[in-house]
Amino acid sequence: MDQGRNPPYEQRDVGGEEGAADPQADNTMCPEGPPGGKGWISWCRARVETVGWGKVIAAGLIGALLVLLALPAVFGVNPYDLVRGKVRSTDQNQRVTVVSPSGGSADVSIVARNVTNSIVNIDIRSAPPQTTTAATPTVGSGSGVIYRSDGYIITNNHLVGGADSITVTMGDGKRYGGTLVGADPESDIAVVKIDVTGLDPVTIGDSDSLVVGELVVAIGSPLGFQQTVTSGIISALDRSVRAVTDLGQPVQLDGLIQTNAPINPGNSGGALCDSSAGLIGINAVIATQSGGSEGIAFAVPSNTAVRAAERIIAGGR
Repeated sequence: MDQGRNPPYEQRDVGGEEGAADPQADNTMCPEGPPGGKGWISWCRARVETVGWGKVIAAGLIGALLVLLALPAVFGVNPYDLVRGKVRSTDQNQRVTVVSPSGGSADVSIVARNVTNSIVNIDIRSAPPQTTTAATPTVGSGSGVIYRSDGYIITNNHLVGGADSITVTMGDGKRYGGTLVGADPESDIAVVKIDVTGLDPVTIGDSDSLVVGELVVAIGSPLGFQQTVTSGIISALDRSVRAVTDLGQPVQLDGLIQTNAPINPGNSGGALCDSSAGLIGINAVIATQSGGSEGIAFAVPSNTAVRAAERIIAGGR
């Protein structure tokens, strides 16, 4: 998903034909003529019976009053308590726990505040592949996550692997030359080192404890817009994706996190965080027909990324 390059890990799905609407369906008012003709979509809708507004309002008020009057008898709940957000039970031995929608965890703005300083922009430049006749170097950009305060950065192998030069731009705009410490193509994880200390490393979360449906926040440099924050949920876990590298080599990535958080070219190597501001994934792949975000993106789990990074740092591969 690196900007300026054809995204090497981009999964494209080809959808099937949509079924045509049935003009003979019950309770519809459709114009004459074949599906797709003028007015077909805008006029083909469910039949609606109309009544006077006075009757509608009166019926609504009566219905609402009956529901409110029935609440104490049926559920043991006072309507006034519902308005105040308080719930009481007639059973004095029963405890009612009220949980906020976020489960008491940090919201997106707090996650962004805690994590953005640990996210960097990475620009790469590499010579044209020997398998092509291109005369100009390949230029691309993506993202990275500060792993250690002494300059180690986690990113994607497909972003920096084979790069002749790496430039890391911090959140404050400072730029540093980066060195590729090593990479693990099987997990698509790479480690870049810059000669700086005192950095703000990201807090590592536990990707093994994730559940489908929980909030996630993506931070990176989509299309070069550094430290962009988007959010979504975990759509699925343990996904496998087949992709193709710049050199046309097939690659399969397993155990990925699927999310609907908007992720675009340039988010590669960026962070996917949980609601507690912990890193739970490294964004890597998007499934798209348009080239941009369509709500289907994949990240390498943080536990996988950290294991790969530790091996790379220890062995320099």
